[in-house]
Amino acid sequence: MRVSIGKLIVSLSAILAFGTLPAQAQVSERQVVALVEALRQAAPQTGRADDGLYSDWQIMPGNIPRWSKSCIGRELSPTEFEASPDVARSVVTCVMRDVLAEEYGASGNNEMLAVRRSAAWWMRGDPSQYNSSEIAEYVQKVVTAYEGQQETTAAAAAPQSSPPSAQRPPQSSEFDRYMAAGYEATEQRDYETALLYFQRALDERPNNSFAQQAIQNVEKYRTGTSEDASGSQPEPNPQ
Repeated sequence: MRVSIGKLIVSLSAILAFGTLPAQAQVSERQVVALVEALRQAAPQTGRADDGLYSDWQIMPGNIPRWSKSCIGRELSPTEFEASPDVARSVVTCVMRDVLAEEYGASGNNEMLAVRRSAAWWMRGDPSQYNSSEIAEYVQKVVTAYEGQQETTAAAAAPQSSPPSAQRPPQSSEFDRYMAAGYEATEQRDYETALLYFQRALDERPNNSFAQQAIQNVEKYRTGTSEDASGSQPEPNPQ
């Protein structure tokens, strides 16, 4: 993809011109997680260690203090941010949760259009540029990575066989109910309740990777929440 580092810096700086985006539609935590990973996989690589961008997501340093302050309750320096991939992922997830919700509403609840618009927002600060020829390859790369994440999740969640309902373990419906309730509580940022439901799901299916991952995610969200951290996207930080 022929996107110069100068354009990347300008486009990511443009993000700072936007204020807090109110969520316009409900999106699932799984959709947010898939988008965040897709942005990581699609991040343009400059091939230079001193390119002035930080973490696997190639983030402008000016964004990091405000984003981290809003999402985890304390300002991080770019160096601190890059040194902790888990924290970086948590902050990007916090920011993109509201962006995806906003673009979901703007796209008429069209999932893939919302992903395209979110990719354009991330690259240019303007979701309406998702059809721009200058970033078309990047947007498509995000979409492809997002679809891959969704397919992987669906394949992992699908049972290996479909035995008659009478032969299914009785805890199956309880597990699904607890997981669904946990995801719903997470979307509402009620992390204590979400953690309780995911733990109950894990009790139903010990060592289940989805329940374990959900608990780890909620623990990160919970420990990263402070009295002045609303979880919404921070205010702009013009340079």
